[in-house]
Amino acid sequence: MNKLMQYVFILPSFCFLVGCGDSSDKVTLENSTLEQATAAAAGNANAKPILSEPVVASKGQWKEGFGQGNLEYFIDQDDVRFYIGCPTKDGSADANSDVTLHQISSDQDIPKFTIDVNGNSYEGPFDTGSRVGEDNFISLLADLRKGDAVVKFNGKSIRFDKGNVADVVPVFGKKFSCNLDV
Repeated sequence: MNKLMQYVFILPSFCFLVGCGDSSDKVTLENSTLEQATAAAAGNANAKPILSEPVVASKGQWKEGFGQGNLEYFIDQDDVRFYIGCPTKDGSADANSDVTLHQISSDQDIPKFTIDVNGNSYEGPFDTGSRVGEDNFISLLADLRKGDAVVKFNGKSIRFDKGNVADVVPVFGKKFSCNLDV
């Protein structure tokens, strides 16, 4: 019996050694067997699978990714992605690290939200382009290790479990590589 997995196929026509194009250059198929996913992506003979992971592992667990020279950390819950962007000096030296909230089904950023965690509140979205933004970014990363985050937006409230955050999301220190305001 084949396990149901999530498969991402990259369309290499837009791939270069340093990365790949935007989401229009990817085919993502969830809850599929490899055979089903391969058949569905067959419309482009050059599509190659680049990633597979169990679908159940993505909900409620912090994930780490890398795209176009940037580290990214995120957790999905109730069709919302809590996202921490971490450009590095080796990837995007001039870009600021940031915290955003994204509605997955509509592929839209949520323009205003509040994160309550460990007795502190953070107004989002924000980035490290200022001293205040930098301080909030460092503080939020530390607070996420201490408790669940409750994110409020548009009259809704979603709890993001701290779960495996300590194993995935970096904390400020010697090996911290996220860009901060200089």
